[in-house]
Amino acid sequence: MGQGESVIHHDLDVRLHPGDHRLDVTDRIRFTAGESLVFYLNAALTLEAPPDNVELVSQETNGAVPAKAYRISAAPDQTTLTLRYSGLIDHGLSEEATEYAGSFPQSAGVIADEGVFLAGSSLWYPHVEGRYVSFTLNTVVPARWQTVSQGARQLADDGRVSWRERHAQEEIYLIAAPFHVYSRPAGRVQAMAFLRAEDTALADRYLEVTAQYLAMYNRLLGPYPYTKFALVENFWETGYGMPSFTLLGPTVIRLPFILHSSYPHEIVHNWWGNSVYVDYRQGNWAEGLTSYLADHLIQQQRGTALIFRRNLLQHYADFVSEGRDFPLAEFTARHSSSSEAVGYGKTQMLFHMLRQRLGDEAFVRGLRRFYRQYQFKQAGFAELAEVFQGLDEADLSGFFEQWVQRTGAPELQVKTVETAEQDDGWRLTVVLQQQQPGAAYRMSVPLAVTLKGVEQAVQTRVEMKQKQQAFSLRLDAKPMRLDVDPQFDLFRRLSRAEIPPALSQAFGAERVLLVLPAAAAAETRAAYETLAASWRQGQSAEVDVRYDDTLISLPDDRTVWLLGGANRFAPVLVAALAEQGVEQRDGQVVLNQRHFDPARDAVVLAARRAGDNAHALVWLAADRAAALPGLARKLPHYRKYSYLVFSGDEPTNELKGQWPVIASPMTVRLAEQPIPMAQLESRQALAQLPTASR
Repeated sequence: MGQGESVIHHDLDVRLHPGDHRLDVTDRIRFTAGESLVFYLNAALTLEAPPDNVELVSQETNGAVPAKAYRISAAPDQTTLTLRYSGLIDHGLSEEATEYAGSFPQSAGVIADEGVFLAGSSLWYPHVEGRYVSFTLNTVVPARWQTVSQGARQLADDGRVSWRERHAQEEIYLIAAPFHVYSRPAGRVQAMAFLRAEDTALADRYLEVTAQYLAMYNRLLGPYPYTKFALVENFWETGYGMPSFTLLGPTVIRLPFILHSSYPHEIVHNWWGNSVYVDYRQGNWAEGLTSYLADHLIQQQRGTALIFRRNLLQHYADFVSEGRDFPLAEFTARHSSSSEAVGYGKTQMLFHMLRQRLGDEAFVRGLRRFYRQYQFKQAGFAELAEVFQGLDEADLSGFFEQWVQRTGAPELQVKTVETAEQDDGWRLTVVLQQQQPGAAYRMSVPLAVTLKGVEQAVQTRVEMKQKQQAFSLRLDAKPMRLDVDPQFDLFRRLSRAEIPPALSQAFGAERVLLVLPAAAAAETRAAYETLAASWRQGQSAEVDVRYDDTLISLPDDRTVWLLGGANRFAPVLVAALAEQGVEQRDGQVVLNQRHFDPARDAVVLAARRAGDNAHALVWLAADRAAALPGLARKLPHYRKYSYLVFSGDEPTNELKGQWPVIASPMTVRLAEQPIPMAQLESRQALAQLPTASR
């Protein structure tokens, strides 16, 4: 978007005809005097008696839809132009072939009896590339229908609804359906809910939590930039965040955990991405920052942020191989698990490391300054760096360049540790090594030392600038244990021994073998063949399918899925999980001292074979054919777990968890007997959610 160019204003009168997939529009456009503009309009829309100074210059595809390009040759003193047009928009829904577990159907624009979804990419209004817009939007819709767009809602005496947004916007949205509308003040902002069926209880839950999160983020980041925030129920499953509202699917909004996961994430987007806009030429910083200030912040409020960060790093280790990696400067949007691991995960860790360097007060001050300086403007990593480098708290030279421009991650190893008793206490010397190819990363590496007879660990940070570097610490008591980066504060490629086996390693593999059970019933074999076919679609991995009676042994050069309770290679996995207490007894699976029957329950176990950390081994012990389609659909959403149990045909998750890490190479035991890590300093969340008003 052109930062110095004026905003184009649209005064739109729109009549929607959902049954005919049609709309009629009058658009009074206001622009800078004498401008020559080229605008795009959906090719299915017809201009009615265009003015003499508007000419058709080309027909092409602009983004997702066929388009017509028109040129406005304005007179020197001309600042307005009125266009009238109408036509059909019905691009339907399309499934994206993607590895990403959170993907959902897409539409370039639809007007139908089920509802209306129009975005800038629909080209439903005259779109000038690279220019911001403001607008008023007056709508005429069928009886009992309501519309939603950005900005403030105004209701006329005759019941007609208009929307007004004076701030610069990247595009104009128009959503419509037979909504039930709920509203409640949340300070100076209006909290709203647009539901497709009457449900006061559901609306009240969303309105209450909207007020809570707006209050929290107002205090943390600065004043919310719009006059409303609305939950809008879509007619298909989506997870969109637009300026001043979010468009979520009918199933999603009724999941109880969404209120404190995806929903606050969409609220935070109104600071990052929907008011401070992203300069995609420099990479997309907004998704990672939004995730850090929503998803990570909520986990820190719950005391589980360490596990959250470990999961981020494990996701990177499992999905991002050398050929799938790229620098943050090239991330625009997620389209696969690997792009998600980089664009969301690495960016979250960038902001976490920045926070650790600066301290919470300066970190928040920098965020507020960045928001204040670039509200309704475009900004990139360079502008972020400039703002934070303007703070006095830390030297950030090279920080952003290293983490934004460089592909890959450091690989940290403890090379040697020595202890020595001295007159004034003890001396601990540790040599750290970076094993990744190329130059060393500059890192502030956290260390925690457990001392004999001392409850609180000695915590410090050492500044690592070389591929191999020694550090020496003077201690008051005998060191019993050293932990390097014990809270997963650094973005780095984890050793497999630091993280539990999980489904993510299997789903991220580049070569996969699915081993089907030859001894299973015909119905179960057919269901597994269907599952295997569905998993092969849309995958970039090389996937081979074999029956267990055609193999003498399992290959050691790829990830292996063992399918079926009676799979003859199941004992290989059970042996790999012996330390976790997993057994196979009388046709049942013993897990956490409970017995599960694959004829009734679906049990999923992830392991690594002895001496092979590179490839996952997974057993899907499920012989209930009716449950397999649901498992094929659901398992990618449970990829962070080591073990799962489902019941029924749906199926419903009954048990989930991660195996404990038994021997991390980042922990060095300095005593004869293993001892637990001493207590670490407690950390406070950046903000706390205020209590509900009632």
